[in-house]
Amino acid sequence: MTTMLDDARSLNEVPRRTALSLGIAAIVGMAAPSVAHAEGAGGGIKITVLYGAPKDPAQFEKYYAETHMPMVYAVKEIKRTELAMGLPGPDDAPPPFYRIFEAWFDSPEHFKQVTGTAQWKKIVDDVPNFASGGATVLISKIG
Repeated sequence: MTTMLDDARSLNEVPRRTALSLGIAAIVGMAAPSVAHAEGAGGGIKITVLYGAPKDPAQFEKYYAETHMPMVYAVKEIKRTELAMGLPGPDDAPPPFYRIFEAWFDSPEHFKQVTGTAQWKKIVDDVPNFASGGATVLISKIG
């Protein structure tokens, strides 16, 4: 038997893939205008993506290496990229994030120009295809 509360919850539920994709797109879309108006707007900008532990690490790694990252590397305007894996802490506790990706941009304008393209949108839309553990996106000013 469903209750009114169950019915209300189902109206507000968004499929995980859609929510993740919308969330990343919203973060990048909202950050671009505010980054362009940041104090000292001549500094560089960095995007950091923190991937949560995937349900199937081997499947994540295969898709990440063979499908997702080639799309990222095709964006020649990105100044620099870096990939890292989370490691257990000194107490052997699992890392808070499975994988970390960073991309550097020369300026807020450069960031806005690159992240405003259809090519970048395709990259953002691809994240739910492999990030079963979720993804947290951080936008920061370097310096």
